[in-house]
Amino acid sequence: MHSDSVRLKLSELLDANARFDLAARGTTNHCPMALVALAEMGASPDRLQAFFDMWEREYALSAPPVDATISRNDWKRHVGEREAFGALRLCFLDWIVDAGAVPVITAVLQAVPFAPATQAFHSLIRLAYGIEAGHAGEIAAGLASLISSHLPIDVSLDKNPRAESADAGFDHAARALSGTVFAGSSITARLRAVASDVRFGTAVLAPPASAALLDDLARATIAAYWRKPDFTLLHTVTATRAARIVFAELHDSLVEQLLPGLWVALSAAYAMIGRPANTETSFPNIAVNWSELCQMAVASDDDHVIKMTYTCLCEDRRQPSPLYLASAARLFEPSKA
Repeated sequence: MHSDSVRLKLSELLDANARFDLAARGTTNHCPMALVALAEMGASPDRLQAFFDMWEREYALSAPPVDATISRNDWKRHVGEREAFGALRLCFLDWIVDAGAVPVITAVLQAVPFAPATQAFHSLIRLAYGIEAGHAGEIAAGLASLISSHLPIDVSLDKNPRAESADAGFDHAARALSGTVFAGSSITARLRAVASDVRFGTAVLAPPASAALLDDLARATIAAYWRKPDFTLLHTVTATRAARIVFAELHDSLVEQLLPGLWVALSAAYAMIGRPANTETSFPNIAVNWSELCQMAVASDDDHVIKMTYTCLCEDRRQPSPLYLASAARLFEPSKA
């Protein structure tokens, strides 16, 4: 974010986004996440406003009125209640104003099974963007989404062999359920179908013994996405970065408890879409640089293109790989995602 005017406009629009429902026409509410990514890639206040106006006109659904009050001592009774999103958001927002964001995030994640697959990973991603923007309302919305749409994948890893690497673990899950067509018109529905398949409990291995598991997951997810530019795999890349942002706010002992849940959710995504092609990684001649790609993303109205470009930019800065620039550049080719 390059100026106070951008920060002020972003905050104004994130506040205004509270009038939108968790769902949108044919999708979920990507607007606040895309706005943060746009701002970080250099969008002007006018461009942020234009994207918000486009989203409101073409995708947004009005949030239903919140008629009930949920107390901070009572929110756990509403896990999995989609209609409680608005009341949960207000509950968490009030709590954050009183106690600060990190204590509330910690309390919520400690209290319920970690479910990063919720809303096709968008609940976790929205929470991360809220943290990145320092916006209490969006942090509250991310937590409310995680709780109201809660999609845990209940798998015990205690007796399962340990994966030698992230790539090997994902490949094992994909092989075990190879050929299965999971019913559902959305990523969430198909992830739910994977979670209910009794074979998945043995298909998913325990995560590799690595002191840098998130880095291993980041390498594995971008490599798989490069080999197979599947829409679900795109979400594994953005979700892994989101987990990094959220986990950075938490105590190491809590992160250690949450990591297996992330591993299981990502493994479910791989089991759902099947194995990416096992081919040599080769790269085309990339004729654009990051500055040009960011300009192209800022001009786009495609929320997934915006967020994926930003994710690739940030991950490449942290752990450089030609896969990030190549994957981001491919987003702007015809018929690519």
